[in-house]
Amino acid sequence: MSSPVSLPPGPAVTMPFPYGLGQSGLHELSEARYGDFPALTGLALAALRDAGRSGVCLWVSQRSLAGEHGRVSGRGLVCAGLDPGSLVLVEAPSRMEALRAIEEGARDAGLAAVVAELDDMDFTAARRLVLASQTSRTPVILLFPHTRSGVTAAHGRWRVSARRSVPDQADPRAPGRPAWRVELEKSRLQPGEAGRIFDLEFRDEAPCLRLVSGLAARPSAPQPRPVPAFRSALHHPRWRRAG
Repeated sequence: MSSPVSLPPGPAVTMPFPYGLGQSGLHELSEARYGDFPALTGLALAALRDAGRSGVCLWVSQRSLAGEHGRVSGRGLVCAGLDPGSLVLVEAPSRMEALRAIEEGARDAGLAAVVAELDDMDFTAARRLVLASQTSRTPVILLFPHTRSGVTAAHGRWRVSARRSVPDQADPRAPGRPAWRVELEKSRLQPGEAGRIFDLEFRDEAPCLRLVSGLAARPSAPQPRPVPAFRSALHHPRWRRAG
């Protein structure tokens, strides 16, 4: 049995939005509901691009999730402004082996980031990843299905869904920009913002992750299920390909 891991005090800093996502520490992105996994992928890619860290990114997939939700798409990487050649993909047959690969990557200061897809994780495993990330200063982003809940040691937990895009002003029939609705459920780096909901969209220029004007942030409240729409982060661009 692993011995308990003590966490060092969290950094007492004020960070701009998105509060360290893709830049520092361990962050969790969870589906708001089943079917939002492509939206998680798109948001993670946008965060990596905005972070602008040089080097290789390690992307770890638990095999059961890869079979259910597909795998990250090279086309989606290009649409996000990232080089597919800068990604090292690892598919782990079990959660335990995925966690080993994630922790090894999180301890490597030479990596730009670690992104991983897991079905779940206990608190002790999360604490180990936080400690590894803080020691190496390598950011870690974990993608979880909608069933993820409970306490977490992560620096931030985000609940993510695709949202209807703003129509293209030049052609209302054209696909709009990829867009997300995210709730910041927890933030150790910006605790005063926990519970806020942000409407975001993807822009080609830097930074690419932008708050939608007029809908930037508001207190958390029960949200109705959005009407499915073609113009959404779920469908455009295709962040994932079939397994």
